Amino acid sequence: MLFTPEEVKARIQQDYEKLLKILPFDIRAALKPVIDEAEEVKMRFGRPLKIKHHGKWHRYDDLVVRQEHLTDLRARIDHIRDDNRAGIDGTGHRISRIPSADGKGTDGFNIRIARFYVGVAELLRKCVETHPSMLIMGLAGKGKSTLLRDYVRIAAEKYDANLTVVDTSNEVAGDGRTPHPGIGEADRYFVPVKAEQHKVMLEAIANNSAHYVAIDEVQTRLEAETIRDLSVKASFIATTHGDSITEIIQNASLEPLFYPIALFKWGLVVREIGLYDLYDLQQAVNDVKAGREPVPLETINARIEEKAEGDSESLTDLKSA
Repeated sequence: MLFTPEEVKARIQQDYEKLLKILPFDIRAALKPVIDEAEEVKMRFGRPLKIKHHGKWHRYDDLVVRQEHLTDLRARIDHIRDDNRAGIDGTGHRISRIPSADGKGTDGFNIRIARFYVGVAELLRKCVETHPSMLIMGLAGKGKSTLLRDYVRIAAEKYDANLTVVDTSNEVAGDGRTPHPGIGEADRYFVPVKAEQHKVMLEAIANNSAHYVAIDEVQTRLEAETIRDLSVKASFIATTHGDSITEIIQNASLEPLFYPIALFKWGLVVREIGLYDLYDLQQAVNDVKAGREPVPLETINARIEEKAEGDSESLTDLKSA
């Protein structure tokens, strides 16, 4: 599925508007001028609003979060899942509720702003052609979900609905009954309860004939063991948290992903947004076993940059280093 730059830009603006629409008026007014560069919003009861944009946190001392702000936003959110996360219909935005001390009330919200970028995974197309199975690793806010979504889009060009997204936090295919167009022709399964993600993986393969399963945020040993057990029936594309491939391979919770053999063909460490280190994951596991630091096959630069003042964002620096 191909998208013109105009279609991508229009969709990003639509997704922004859906977020702004549910925010309290004064918080909306603070976010709107910087939303193109904003990454995250923090609302904490009794404290000034904080917005991370242009790479750093900005505090709005004249806008202290009151109970009315929290009540207003909560009333506009359809459903908060068991992991205290919610989404916005048709977008990848993520809203995280901060519970109060008794667990019943709400002391704040975090809002992660997602963008529909096409092309950030284009230089990984060769990986899809060889074998699409990939583990994407990186810290929060580095663009793992955005990269996963575009990688799924490319893989779905070849594998169509044989690729199913098991969407735990709805950051990949979005909330709502209609999946975000960013996943292309791939299918999508919701995960109503985070703790049961492993069951939904099994269901996607057993009931949906998925040959390839994409998962955002593999974190627990149970999830890793489920991938291992199901790897005889399907191949996986997944993300996990961390910035050191050695530490991730040595993580006891994720051990089933790497031992006795690596369950993914490729390992990709997201160093920063648009900058990736690509590894042969089995070779990286062998290196860690031998006490060596894994060496990437290549470093890929797929940054999204401004071409000129006033121009829309586009892929301007696609190259391998």
